[in-house]
Amino acid sequence: MDSIESYPLHTKRGPKACTMPDCGAKVSARGLCNKHYKRWKAHGDPNTFLPIRHTGCAVDGCGGEHKNSGYCAKHYKRWRRWGDPNGSRQLIPADVRFWAKVNKSGPMPAQGRVTGACWQWTAGQNGRGYGVFHPVKSQSVLVHRYSWELARSPIPEELVIDHLCRNRACVNPAHLEVVTLAENTRRGFGISTWNRLKTHCPAGHPYDAENTYLQPRKNSRRCRACARDRDKASHRRNRRKKTA
Repeated sequence: MDSIESYPLHTKRGPKACTMPDCGAKVSARGLCNKHYKRWKAHGDPNTFLPIRHTGCAVDGCGGEHKNSGYCAKHYKRWRRWGDPNGSRQLIPADVRFWAKVNKSGPMPAQGRVTGACWQWTAGQNGRGYGVFHPVKSQSVLVHRYSWELARSPIPEELVIDHLCRNRACVNPAHLEVVTLAENTRRGFGISTWNRLKTHCPAGHPYDAENTYLQPRKNSRRCRACARDRDKASHRRNRRKKTA
C-alpha cells in the first residue's frame, strides 16, 4: 500500500473503500475509513488502537471520577488554568495587596497640624468614611489601624487611632497618632467638643471657676447660678402652696 499521505484528502479523487487489509468500510479521508483515519491522525499509524478510557483520576491519592485528559473535574480545572493538576493560585501577600490600593499622591490636608500629602485609600469604605480591608477572607480591619501596625507597632486594645489630617480615608502613618478614646473624642467635632467650646450657659452665665460645678460621674459642667435660680423657684412654689 502506498503511503497514506499520497492518497488525496478528498474521497472523490481517491478510492471508495478503506485501503486497510480486511476493511471494506467507506472511505472518509486519505484512503481510510473514519476509524482508521482517526487512529492515523492521533498516533501516526492506522493500526494503533485508541487509548483505553480512563476510569478514575490519574492524580495519586485522588479517587474522583474521570472528567477529561485523565483527571477528575477538580484536577482538570487546575491543569487547564495553571498547567499542573496539583497547582493552585499564587496567593499575593496581604501587605502587597494593601499598598496596591493606596494612592500616596492624595490631597493635601485642609486642616490639622501635619504636613505632606494624604495617602488616600482607594478601595471600599464603611458608612462612616473609614476604609475597610480584608487581610484574609474571613477578617475585616480598618485601614488606618492596619497601616499603623504595618509601619509602626501593634495597637493596644484600649487605644484608638486619631487622624491628625482630619481625612478618614488617609492611611499615612505620619498623619496618624495613637490616643485614648476620650482624647480622640475631645479632638473631634462631636457634641462633646461643641459643649466644651461653650463659654457661657444657655442663660448667659459664664463658665468660669467660681460659677462652674463639675459632676464627677457624668464628667459634665453645670452652672451654679442656674442651679440657685432653680432652687429659689422651687421654694417660691412651695411657699405659695402653704399660704393657699
